[in-house]
Amino acid sequence: MNRSITNRISNWRLAVQTFVGLILLGLVSSASAQTIKLATIAPEGSSWMDAMRGGAAEIEERTEGRVKFKFYGGGVQGNDRQVLRKMRIGQLHGGTFTANGLADVQHDSQLYALPMLFNDIEEVQFVRARMDRKLRDRIEAAGYVNFGFAGGGFARLMSIKPIANLKDLKGRKVWVPDGDRFAYEATKALGISPVLMPLTDVMTGLQTELIDTIITPPSAAIVLQWNTQVSHMTELPLSYIYAMIAIEKKYFDRIQPGDQAIVREVMEKIYQGFDRQGNDDNEKAVQALIDSGMTPVTPDQGQIPEWRKAVLAANRRLADEGTIDVRLLDELECYLAGFRAGNTEIVCSP
Repeated sequence: MNRSITNRISNWRLAVQTFVGLILLGLVSSASAQTIKLATIAPEGSSWMDAMRGGAAEIEERTEGRVKFKFYGGGVQGNDRQVLRKMRIGQLHGGTFTANGLADVQHDSQLYALPMLFNDIEEVQFVRARMDRKLRDRIEAAGYVNFGFAGGGFARLMSIKPIANLKDLKGRKVWVPDGDRFAYEATKALGISPVLMPLTDVMTGLQTELIDTIITPPSAAIVLQWNTQVSHMTELPLSYIYAMIAIEKKYFDRIQPGDQAIVREVMEKIYQGFDRQGNDDNEKAVQALIDSGMTPVTPDQGQIPEWRKAVLAANRRLADEGTIDVRLLDELECYLAGFRAGNTEIVCSP
């Protein structure tokens, strides 16, 4: 074979090897690049969306484009159950969920939100410092990556008429989130017939008078503009509100381990910021609502122990039925009892 033909074959072989190498490199890059589609009820332009978009930009830069986020804000993908359904079939990879939003897949995720469990934010912080990791691990074991909890302060009763006692509650059309068994049983324990409705339908429900009373954090009432439909706010913390991101672990596992670490680092930092700010924002929102014309209502202090006794009994009954792990509730109540007795060194175990 003459030298000319040999050279041409050698050049052709080199070109083919280079072409195949580029294809393989492209396939590897394509396989390792992931776009996480994440749904949230937070509206565009909100501080939450701004922070998340900032975090997504940092992740994309630090992973050199291998991990990107696509956000669907304003509840356009539906309520918690609809988002979970879309995650299961691959249309979405994650979402932001309220405390009871993941109850169908990990029921203990709603532990802190049990009605009338806590008296103030100091109690919440004491318990969370000792139990957050355990709850997060259970959510991960159920197949959902999470980055911590973002507290939103306490929900309060808001209505078109003042509510100071059980008599005032009679005949009220009280909204309860669809799927929230603890809120449902708590209202029934107080002799109220709750109206079940997805969170995404609350504004319409208020406007059409299907409901006239809501239980919500003041900050959420402002962000979602529910405050435009109610005029009175009862000054009693009813349940601790928090939210979380959950991403399908089977999808998250497609991301390279080093990139997973970056995503966790950035998102956990953002959620720690949300958590620090959330309680403060909620208290500021209380004053903002009053300044805008909302009338504060002082509850009948003589009735509060009666309310709490009935509601806590309903919580315990549901726990005994397996709605949450009763051992976790026992552990939480142990920490609460210790804190209230001044024993901050108490160690409880399930």
